[in-house]
Amino acid sequence: MNTLNKIDRGLCRFFKLMGYAAGIVGALMMILSVINVIARQLFTAPIFGTVEIVSYAGLLLGAFALAYNEIGDGNITMTLLTDSMKPAPKSICELLTSLLAAVFYGAIAYRYFAEVLTTMAKRTVTQTVGIPMWVINLIMAIGFAVATLALLLKCLRCAVFFAGAGSEDADTQQEGGTGK
Repeated sequence: MNTLNKIDRGLCRFFKLMGYAAGIVGALMMILSVINVIARQLFTAPIFGTVEIVSYAGLLLGAFALAYNEIGDGNITMTLLTDSMKPAPKSICELLTSLLAAVFYGAIAYRYFAEVLTTMAKRTVTQTVGIPMWVINLIMAIGFAVATLALLLKCLRCAVFFAGAGSEDADTQQEGGTGK
């Protein structure tokens, strides 16, 4: 169990780092946009490709923030059903939904990785600035792959909790308790 805790802490630090990177990207997007507006107003000379750069940086921000959001339970959830559940069934519900989301994110990551190869072979670039599309696809693929990893970590946490809760119930019942 100690090894699992070390892995958990290490991955959480990595996900947090990605969250901070997303925040830095967001701040840089805002700075670039403000400078672009000022340059356009004062010098009638906007920064070339700002809209494209900010658009693709937004993708980077989203991809990097996914894992941090997942591991920190940053999603808006409907808890009407799960609030009335005991911890073990609640953990099973979280396990199943996290597993389903991991499969979905994993499929998206796989598709983006496949797109990296396609755009590299075709040498596709963005229209204005000429950023290679494979770089953007790779960033998205990594973001979704890391988010998949975060969801699988949540699944592992739920499974460990469920296994621990089940053994505690069994111990309590063996001692003559109710298990509640």
